[in-house]
Amino acid sequence: MTVAVSLNLSDGVILGVDSAVTILTPDGTGIAKVYDQAQKLFQLTSCPIGLAFYGAGGIGVRSMGSYVREFEVTDPSGVLRGQAGLSDAVEAFRSFLCQKYQETIVPAVEHATGKSFDQIPDAQRPTVGVVAAGFSGNAHLSEVWNIMLPAHASPGSAACKRQQGDFGDDWYALDQPIIRYLNGFDSTMVYTLLTEFEKILGRSLSEQEMQTLEQIVTSVGYQIPFGGMPMEEGVEYVRFLVNLVINHYRFTVGAPVVGGAVHIGLVTCRGDNFQILQEDA
Repeated sequence: MTVAVSLNLSDGVILGVDSAVTILTPDGTGIAKVYDQAQKLFQLTSCPIGLAFYGAGGIGVRSMGSYVREFEVTDPSGVLRGQAGLSDAVEAFRSFLCQKYQETIVPAVEHATGKSFDQIPDAQRPTVGVVAAGFSGNAHLSEVWNIMLPAHASPGSAACKRQQGDFGDDWYALDQPIIRYLNGFDSTMVYTLLTEFEKILGRSLSEQEMQTLEQIVTSVGYQIPFGGMPMEEGVEYVRFLVNLVINHYRFTVGAPVVGGAVHIGLVTCRGDNFQILQEDA
């Protein structure tokens, strides 16, 4: 369990994660333990690329960090040499992780459930998520990509969340507290209100009424001016959002499945490597 936040700015890109890792019971239905010292944020060799993981804390008996290291050492597609585009590195890493997922997670799930993997509902399949952020070759603007397995099993299926020049924030995994804070609502609340309105009216809302409701709920969201935001402010913004989720799970009923320390990394347009800020380790 994790929250991950990415922020794409004109001077670079920032990634933030918590450090909690959840260990499930053997049958996968409950929580056996939550550890607060997991590493989910990595620099990809000497490239201007950072990787943030969410979802499963590992594949089989190995941590995500060990797979990052294997990918760096083997460089199966040769993308870590030269001036490859970020999309090429993302596709190579997606293919690499997908193979590990198929070799390790799929047979384990089939053995535990007694079903073939294609018979298991999507919601019950373990998710391995990766946010890849950084710069392509000699590009002066950064990008953000998202890999989700097993959904992104097909070649070229990784999603570009922020292309060059598209500035803003994105949230992944257990992001409901962020959505509620920034938007002033979430999908559950809107659905509940919509259902109640239709009960009162005795009919479905018209298209015009739906547009009015949409205008009302979207008007209450906070506006964050990302254009021209300095990297230092961006770091504090990402830290705030990750801490928001950490403290939500700290105080609300349930296991603190998001917790521990805030880990933040960034890469700037100055041509440096992706750097993990030591004060947040």
